[in-house]
Amino acid sequence: MNLMNRVVWAALSVAALSFPASANSVTLGAQLDNTLFEESNSESNGLGDGIFAGVNGLGQIRRGLIQFNVAGSIPAGSTITNARLVLFMSKSNAGPLNVDLHRCLAQWGEGTSNAPSGEGGGQTATNGDATWGLRVFPSLSWTTAGGDFSPTISSTQLVGGVGSYTWPSTPALVADVQSFLDSPSTNFGWVLVNSDELSAPTAKRFWSRNYVTAGVRPALIVDYTPPGQPTAFCFGDGTGTACPCANSGATGRGCANSVDPNGGFLTATGTASVSLDTFVLQGSGMPNGSALYFQGTNAVNGGSGVIFGDGLRCAGGTVVRLAVKTNLSGASAYPSLVDFPISVKAGTVAGQVARYQCWYRDSATFCSASLFNLTNGVQVTWIP
Repeated sequence: MNLMNRVVWAALSVAALSFPASANSVTLGAQLDNTLFEESNSESNGLGDGIFAGVNGLGQIRRGLIQFNVAGSIPAGSTITNARLVLFMSKSNAGPLNVDLHRCLAQWGEGTSNAPSGEGGGQTATNGDATWGLRVFPSLSWTTAGGDFSPTISSTQLVGGVGSYTWPSTPALVADVQSFLDSPSTNFGWVLVNSDELSAPTAKRFWSRNYVTAGVRPALIVDYTPPGQPTAFCFGDGTGTACPCANSGATGRGCANSVDPNGGFLTATGTASVSLDTFVLQGSGMPNGSALYFQGTNAVNGGSGVIFGDGLRCAGGTVVRLAVKTNLSGASAYPSLVDFPISVKAGTVAGQVARYQCWYRDSATFCSASLFNLTNGVQVTWIP
């Protein structure tokens, strides 16, 4: 990168102490949906208006199937940050019940079957339909009748009366969508399972992708960060990661220190591009003094961090010391004009996922005798 470009982004790095508006959001319509009817291996509802989850008045179980084309709408290499499923419940004879979302483990189909009336009884399956015993009619069976799905609940929602419901973003749901993006061949969508499949009736009907009113069709809302843009991870803010002495900082930041109860804050500007090298790490909310910026190949302890001094170590694996900087007014940045660009110094290549963190001295004995702490972590997928 030439000197003029370095001057520009170095100036920006001093002015901006927060992530750029790099997160994107997309709303996906369902690619496929269907219903499994327990009483028959030859009934389906591929083109029907409704998908069902629960038990009908005769004690027969229904399970919904739904799939979205994630890889077709989100750039490869992106990081999924949030995911929510929105369904409109249109009919039920039951009170409030949880409807659980389970990741489906085998590909299934949607044919041209279209159940009559309220659709709770299904219709004769056509080629390609999914039924209780067959994932693709007429010949490909489920391993387990009623659908092959993970026992883990990806998200759950209490569904009461008629209306719109949102299955909230959870780590499991985000992991599902990330996997659908990274490995499209494993995207088999989800199975909707009513939490009560023993009582009758408990069934809930949701409008399908074929319903005439577009605004109440199934929708998957996904927030993501494109490759080359940073996301924060590994926080000390009570999200399941415990700081050493209950010194949890603010959301998205490191553990609290002697000068900032919100904790050290690592952000980034620019684009993590091997050819452009405009990526700048910025630390703030730290005591004045030495600060070591470093890069790791792995997220330590699955990204939740491990106690290290008064903070949490987030970046691990193969570690590269990038530079020692001096915090002034609690802040510093790397690289500066005198530094090598990150991709050169750290040997970064396109496609690599890198994790960054800042270790800093804290001369006041805030939490322990270690006299050091760390910011939150930042991760990014480098692009060419």
